[in-house]
Amino acid sequence: MDIWFTAAGEYGVTAVIAFYLLHRMEKKMDILIYAVQQLPGEHAGSAISSQQQTNAENKIKQAK
Repeated sequence: MDIWFTAAGEYGVTAVIAFYLLHRMEKKMDILIYAVQQLPGEHAGSAISSQQQTNAENKIKQAK
């Protein structure tokens, strides 16, 4: 908890809150990236590997 107070004193409360919220949303951003990669279209030839797909699916399950 002390680290948050120190960071707030050095960088400002607004910056600390923004960092905290971005950090919390990391899982949701990973899900969004995976969903965009799965869209059919122009980049259909650049498929992700099966290992990357499995990792992304596991992240989706964990986030739910």
